[in-house]
Amino acid sequence: MSNYLNNITPDSFSGALFALEGVARSVVLLNGPTGCKFYHSATSDNQLIRQFEFDPLNYPEKWYFGQPRVPCTYLDNGDYIYGGADKLIEALTFLRDNVTFELLCIVNSPGAALIGDDLCGIAKTVIPYRPVVVLETPGFSSDVCAGHEAAALALLKQLPPPKADRTVSRRVNLLGLSLFHRNHTGDVAELRRIFSLCGLHLGCVLCGGGSLADMAVMPEAALNIVIHPEYGLKTAEYLKTHYGTPFYVCDGPPIGFAATEKLLREVCDLTGADASDAIRESEQARARAYAFISRVNSLTGLPKGVSFAVEGNCSELYVYVDFLVRYFGMIPECVSILNPQSSVFKERLTELLSDFGLTNAMERDILNTNAELVFASGNTISKLRLKKHVFTGIETALPTLGYLDVVPKTQLGTGGALHVTELILNGLMY
Repeated sequence: MSNYLNNITPDSFSGALFALEGVARSVVLLNGPTGCKFYHSATSDNQLIRQFEFDPLNYPEKWYFGQPRVPCTYLDNGDYIYGGADKLIEALTFLRDNVTFELLCIVNSPGAALIGDDLCGIAKTVIPYRPVVVLETPGFSSDVCAGHEAAALALLKQLPPPKADRTVSRRVNLLGLSLFHRNHTGDVAELRRIFSLCGLHLGCVLCGGGSLADMAVMPEAALNIVIHPEYGLKTAEYLKTHYGTPFYVCDGPPIGFAATEKLLREVCDLTGADASDAIRESEQARARAYAFISRVNSLTGLPKGVSFAVEGNCSELYVYVDFLVRYFGMIPECVSILNPQSSVFKERLTELLSDFGLTNAMERDILNTNAELVFASGNTISKLRLKKHVFTGIETALPTLGYLDVVPKTQLGTGGALHVTELILNGLMY
């Protein structure tokens, strides 16, 4: 089992910042010390590039400290004793007068939440005519998934209520996609593409690139689709309770041909759309993948019987294991759960491994794996390489090893299934 001592695992605070950074044309102000800023700003800018060159003279203001995202009030020891209201007022005044934005979000760092400054009152005084969302207690002991949902719910609760005057039968929203997902840009593009083949229009991708305008018409959608349940299930339940919008929870994110086809068929059944063109494309992609797998297998006997290790949230593990075992005939040597607090799919995962007679894979430490293929973050892959383990690492999560995806990649949908196939075959051959 993975744990927080062996992995760079973000907490609820990070989850909230990345969720709010995923709102288009927003500014996320961190009320806290500079040490809380740099990682989050760098990660957000890597996922959605705002700065085109690393110039120390860019963003020289004291709130930005040379980075284009997540300005910070740079609280120090005195502020924790006497309050940080002055610095917050100064930062908000600067942002109001010098930065273009549609939404301002203020997030307390866990330590700053203990000071007791009235963030909402200060924000309303300084910026009275633009929407401001405040997250005063972002949490520290909870995981990144909980932080993402806390921020998503804060957005929905603190912004003016959306108007649900009508239902657009071919519009769907996506929930549970975060900037912290490694292939965020490619994931959204692929989901938009495969749904369009069904005649479905992608409305709001909440906290994944959606704007205030997109959020305003969320209740008009025919369906909310929860891609990663750990990141979006509570949000979907809130929208159903308050606006009556039905939701569909993916059987794990659509990784692999079978999972993608299941998603398409069931969503189309619920919306009255036609999945036939998208299914036909998936069948053609299966045929293409088979041709390459068959050629490699005829020469080497691979990938059948290859051992693999995989880490991730329970829903991600469920679909990776299902795809890699059923489609490729590979064997899970280690299945490592991240964010065990958000384990809504753990029972499903356990049942799947039990069906294969491989439940002991959940008890092995991924840092001691002997698997030939490792699906994990760059952090885990690099640790295994330092231990001189000979294997092929396939990145599925942040942090990365630094590979620059000029062409957006995805492991979701039909295109993602082909991409995973390509990574596996090349990983075993070279």
